[in-house]
Amino acid sequence: MHYLLGDAGQAIDLAKTIDPTTLPTAERQGRFFIDVARCFDQWGKPEQCYRALLAAERAAPQEIRRGAVKGLAGGLLHHDRALPGVRAFAGRAGVPLN
Repeated sequence: MHYLLGDAGQAIDLAKTIDPTTLPTAERQGRFFIDVARCFDQWGKPEQCYRALLAAERAAPQEIRRGAVKGLAGGLLHHDRALPGVRAFAGRAGVPLN
């Protein structure tokens, strides 16, 4: 999924029309959820971003080690207290936890 003219809200609306289980591979499902997470991040919705990243991890755990996910997870660490488990997720994604 690509951002529609930079409008994350429109992209999320479009994503809601897609059934990720119909995507041909677990990897593609994982990438779909990563794209959704990017949209939520762009839209300033960290909780929904985190939920999408967790869905990506469930669909294709190997996909969360991608650079884009590391960046998103690193940004979510600022919301550590509001997002239980985000620190452990960031560690699984390969974000250095000092």
